[in-house]
Amino acid sequence: MKGSSLYVRRITISAVFLSISLALKTTFFFYIPMFGQNGMSIGISGIFSIMPSLLFGPVYGAIVSGLSDFLGYLLKPVGTYIPLMTLVVAAGGFIRGALWNALRNKDSKKMRIAVAVCSALLLLVGIFNIAFLSADGIDNGFYDHVQKENINTDNMHLVSKMLITRTIDTKDPSGNLATYITFVTAGLIGSAALGILLLTADLFISKKFLHDTSRGQIPQLLIVMIGSGLIVTTLNTVVLRETIFTAWKVLPFAAIWIPRVIEEVLGNTVKAYFVAVLLGIFRKQHGLKELIDGSSIGSKNDTKYK
Repeated sequence: MKGSSLYVRRITISAVFLSISLALKTTFFFYIPMFGQNGMSIGISGIFSIMPSLLFGPVYGAIVSGLSDFLGYLLKPVGTYIPLMTLVVAAGGFIRGALWNALRNKDSKKMRIAVAVCSALLLLVGIFNIAFLSADGIDNGFYDHVQKENINTDNMHLVSKMLITRTIDTKDPSGNLATYITFVTAGLIGSAALGILLLTADLFISKKFLHDTSRGQIPQLLIVMIGSGLIVTTLNTVVLRETIFTAWKVLPFAAIWIPRVIEEVLGNTVKAYFVAVLLGIFRKQHGLKELIDGSSIGSKNDTKYK
């Protein structure tokens, strides 16, 4: 009976979060036009649809995220409904919950050090890639002034060889080369800068505004929310580009993807601190503590009492 009660209470609380998310989605939600389409959405409803995945695990996260997308469209239709997008959003909720279960008990100090080391490595690789590509004469207009049959990659650096090999026989070699160059240079440097910025913001905001109960898990929250958000944004961009926004195909994928990634990273960074506060509030409620602490084993209990 105890397991059954936990199961029912988790469903009830998840339904409450879903209701709040839907209410906010229909009132405090708008789109930013991008390349003539509604490319990016801005709103705060995601804060509440995120909570079940963090509190109760990936299955709850997938269900609530999927329902939030589907019911949100029914309540306030915008554009064309794409079922595949709902599946992507649900998958994002599942990934978020799985990542949180894996990372929430990790040592925050070690995670900050890991992020700092990864950021430094990405920065160095991005800088070296710029130097190597420049030395080999590889730029966005490389194919415009070089005959393909005369290209010899034997004396080129590894990164140059990889980019030429992956793009030379494609339908749009110049456009694809420009996209790959962006990823291996500005993309890596930007990711490194983002990691450093997030670490700085984490140390400052946690120290100034958050209590100890939530401060310790900010790095985990940032990794979980930004990581799952980037996966969802990338998949959504592919789906939109291949379905209703076919006009986006004339542009390099990076030109569409990067603005959406920036919005996703900034939005999830802000949401992470709000979520940290909500998690801190939940943990202070003795009646809810068992629901949260038992989330890692919740799936076993739920299965047992179904």
